[in-house]
Parts: sequence; C-alpha cells; structure tokens
Amino acid sequence: MHPLLVLALAHTLYCGSTVLSYADKARILLWKSWIAYWYPMPVELSPSTRYFLGHSSMDIETHLKVPTEAVYVEEWIQGATKKCVVKYADEAIPRTWSESPFSKHARTPWIWVGDRETEIDLTRTFNKFVVVGNRITSELASNLIRVTPKTKLIYIESGTFKVLEFPGDGLTIEEYVDRPVQSCGSVHRIEEPLPTPVVGGRDDSVE
Repeated sequence: MHPLLVLALAHTLYCGSTVLSYADKARILLWKSWIAYWYPMPVELSPSTRYFLGHSSMDIETHLKVPTEAVYVEEWIQGATKKCVVKYADEAIPRTWSESPFSKHARTPWIWVGDRETEIDLTRTFNKFVVVGNRITSELASNLIRVTPKTKLIYIESGTFKVLEFPGDGLTIEEYVDRPVQSCGSVHRIEEPLPTPVVGGRDDSVE
C-alpha cells in the first residue's frame, strides 16, 4: 500500500478514536447532570467556627448545653458577610443544622446602638448578631466590650427613631415580614354643586 494512503488511514483512525472519546465523555457528563438535576445530593450545613466567648479553652464537643457564665457563638460566613448565632447558659448546643442564618431575612430593631457615656458605637458589632431567633442581651455586650458601672447601652429604634435604654433581658431578633399596604377600597369622587355666588353681601338666588 502506498505510504501516503497508510498515513491518511492512520490519521483517520486517530481522529475517529478521538471523536469517540469526546463523545463518550460528553455522554457521561450529560448523564451525571441529569442525575444531579433529578436527584440532588443534600448539602451538609455547618458553621465556619464555634466557640465560647471568654472561655475559648473549653471544648464544645464535651458539652451538651452552654455552661454557666459562658456565651456560645457560631460564626457563619457567606461571601464577605458574617452572621453569628448566640446561645446562653443552659441552652442546648446544636450538633446538626437544617438551615443557615442566611436562610431568613431578619428585622434589625435599631439604626444605632452603643454606649451613651463613652459614645462607643456598637452598631456594626451587633449587626453580626442580627439573626432570626437571636436574643441580644447585656451579657453578650459585656463579653464584646469593656463594661463599667458608667456603661449605659442605648439604641435608636428603627422606624420610630426613639432613643431607648437597652433592656437587660435583651432584644429578640424577629423575621422581617413585608406587610402589604391594606386596600381601603375604591375611592369615589363626589361632585358637589358649586355654591351660588354672593353679590353685594346677599344671596341673589334667594328671592
């Protein structure tokens, strides 16, 4: 056989095997995509890190509940945003999670929060704890800042702009609910007759 024919035949066979290889890979990829679409694998949720505020040496895995005088914190990170779940003494420590703090949109109860005496702004620090179900207490604040007898936490309430003292038992973060504007029904404009002009101090329409 002519050498050129042998070379052409070999090249054809090589190209054919390459095409078949790519077709086989494409078939496998499409099959996996179809399986993933109809039978998605559950995503295992877990926080980025967990710790006890002020008691970092304590092992979380050895505790079923938050120890006395400790504050349990979970940090969840999504992109550049961090959310923290907080729990207090005698509350159960989670072992599994069905949703993350980013699953629900929380309503922020303040537009500013801080210490009136020292004018320390805690808004940005506290906003990490704005998670549905969290209770923001003075105990949490005492673990985040240096608290003295002169410390007096206040917050400016969102919506009303009232300056309120931060309650000792804390504020519970609720889910944000977009309340629709209630309809007052159709507005019917009533055309009223114009009054008869008064000339010379008397009503000319009256005899």
